[in-house]
Amino acid sequence: MFAKLAATFLFAGVFALPYDTSSVCRELPIPITVSVPRFIFDVAVNDNWDAVSFSLNLTNRDFATPADPLPIAGVTPDAVKGTYTVGATVCGNGGPTLILTHGIIESKLYWRPTFDNSEKYNFVDAAVAAGYSVISYDRIGVGSSPKVNAYQDTQFQVQSAVLNGLIDYARDTMKATKVGLVGHSYGSYITTASASQRKVDAIVLTGFTGNFTYFAPFLAGAGFRVANIQNPSRWGSLDSSYLTSSDLYAETYAYYTSPYFEHRIARWSYGVGSEPFAAAELLSLIATNITYGNIAAPVLALQGRYDVSACGGDCVGLLGNTAALFTGAAAVETVDDLPAGHNLNLHLIAPRAFKTIFGFLKKHGV
Repeated sequence: MFAKLAATFLFAGVFALPYDTSSVCRELPIPITVSVPRFIFDVAVNDNWDAVSFSLNLTNRDFATPADPLPIAGVTPDAVKGTYTVGATVCGNGGPTLILTHGIIESKLYWRPTFDNSEKYNFVDAAVAAGYSVISYDRIGVGSSPKVNAYQDTQFQVQSAVLNGLIDYARDTMKATKVGLVGHSYGSYITTASASQRKVDAIVLTGFTGNFTYFAPFLAGAGFRVANIQNPSRWGSLDSSYLTSSDLYAETYAYYTSPYFEHRIARWSYGVGSEPFAAAELLSLIATNITYGNIAAPVLALQGRYDVSACGGDCVGLLGNTAALFTGAAAVETVDDLPAGHNLNLHLIAPRAFKTIFGFLKKHGV
C-alpha cells in the first residue's frame, strides 16, 4: 500500500501536466439524465479477500453458465432514473464529432495523456488536428465524473445510456454534423451497445473482440484489489466494491507488451492515468445481450496483436468472428496485427493506429 502511495505522488509530480486551456479544448461538466432498469446483485466485495474470491469466480470455467450462474437476484420492476454530471474534455464545437469512451482501470487520460513528450500518444489532439470536434469523458464513477454507488449506478446499461445522452448532446448542443464513436476495451462494449440504440455515423473499436473467451488471463493477471485499501489517500472515499490492479507489473501484464512500449508510460499509466472500476460493471456487462445486428454504421475493429483480454495474447485470425457480429453494418473492417498489447494508444505504434482510424472515418464520410 505504501509503495503504491509513494509511487502515486512521484508519478503525479513528474508526469502530470495541465490540460490545454486554450479556446480549442475545455473541461466541461455535462449533466446527463438516464432512466433504465437496474440489476439487483447478490454479491458484496468488502475487503481484499472478497476481491480475490470475486476474481476466482469470474475466471471459473463454468462462470455465467447454469452450473455457476451470475450473482444476480433479479431486475428492478421499473426503470430507475438518475442524473449524473459527466466530466468531459470537449474540443471544438460542431462539424464531425468523435465521442471517446475509455476502458476499466482507466480514465479519459487514456485519450489525452499528460506525461512529458506525449504528443505521439495523444489521440484527442490528433483528432483535432484531423478536423474533428471531440468529447472525451470519464465514465460514471471515474475521475472527474461523480463517485456513485458501486452496484446501482455503475451498471453497464447506465454507462451505455450516458453515452446515448452524450450523442444527443453532440447533436443538439454542439450541432455536430456527423457523430463517430471510438471505444477502448470496456468502452468498446459501451460503444456498441449505444450504437445499437442510437443512429451514429461510424464506430471504432479497440481492445475488443465481442466475446469473453479470453477474459480469464486478464482478470487473474490484474490481481484485483480494493481501491480504498490499495490507495486510501487517492481513493479512500470510494465504496469497497471499487477495484484496481494489485501493482505496476500486474497492470503492465494486462495492458502492455514488450518491446513495443516505453516503461515510463506504464509507470505513468499506473500512477496517474489509471482509475478504479466498480465490480458491478463487469457483472452487468456479462449479463447484457448487445444486439450487434442493429448497428447500421460502418465498423472498424482495430487490435494490438498481443492483446491479453481481447485475444488471449494473439489476435491474428480472431477478428473474423468479430466482423460476423455486425450483420447490419454498412461496412466492417478489421486490423489484427498491430505490434501492441491491450492499451493500443500507449504503445509506440500509436501514430499508425491513429492514421488508420482517421483514414477509415474519412473513407466513410465522417
